[in-house]
Parts: sequence; C-alpha cells; structure tokens
Amino acid sequence: MDDPARSNFRLVVADLPELRPGPGGVAFRTVEDDDDAELGGLMERAYAGTVDEDLGDNNDGLVEIEDWRSSGAVPECSIVALQDGGYVSACLIARAPSGNWWVGYVYTDPVAKGRGIGRAAAAQALALVRAAGATEVQAEVTDGNEPSERLLRSLGFTRTGPG
Repeated sequence: MDDPARSNFRLVVADLPELRPGPGGVAFRTVEDDDDAELGGLMERAYAGTVDEDLGDNNDGLVEIEDWRSSGAVPECSIVALQDGGYVSACLIARAPSGNWWVGYVYTDPVAKGRGIGRAAAAQALALVRAAGATEVQAEVTDGNEPSERLLRSLGFTRTGPG
C-alpha cells in the first residue's frame, strides 16, 4: 500500500504565539514512561474515521507509540492532557538524528475535540521545545487532514511544501 501524500510545515520558534490557558477542568503534564498504553488507545480513538486511520498501516496505536519512543522521542517536551482521570489529548515531540525537532503527533479524543485542548497541549509542548533551545520545529501532515493543518497554522507554522 502506498503511503498517503504528506505536506511539510515549519515553525520558527521565536514566532510561537503566547501561551493561552487551556480549557478548565483539563490538566496538562509531560509524558511519562507508563503512559504508552493509554496514549496508544487515545491515538486509536482519535484517528478512527479520519484520513490517518491506518496508523502507519498497522492500526495499532501502541505500535505507533513504540515507534515514536524508538525514533527520537522527547517525552520531557511532550504533553498529555487529562480530564476526569482520562487521557483526552497529546502532543508528542521527537528529534531526528540530524537534531531537527519534530511534532510527531497531536491528537485528541473525538469527545473532546473543538475545545482547544489539542492546541493547548501542542502550545505547551512547543514552549518546552523553545526552553530546550530549539530555534525551529518541523511537522508533517497527511494531505487532506485539514484540522491538523489549521492547528499548525494557529500555532505559527507555515507550509513549506510536499513531503
């Protein structure tokens, strides 16, 4: 199966908008080692019925999380959002062997979409990336994933071309 077309995005970290408070009742924290199963399940719920539903052709969120962990994961700059004890959103940051910073994933449970939780998680993760010394961050979005493109643009990313 051919991989879907993807577009590249770039953020000059100095252009990151001011952090706005997240929605009430939502707690944000950095990703911990024992979050993987919950992050995988959240990913499966978030991607169901979307252009990214195939999860890298394996349909298993935990496999995707394991791949993130083995491919430059930066959990100390990655954010999970919790509401009523459940995982509702996450922004996972990675670094490539070249040193480039990447937004690996931003995803939100369908029951929590449209409330700014994913944007707040991503903004907090990007603030941590800036504090870690990054000057720019890359992202890649499956073509047709308009919610992800809107999210990135709201955070100051610009499209730099096809993947």
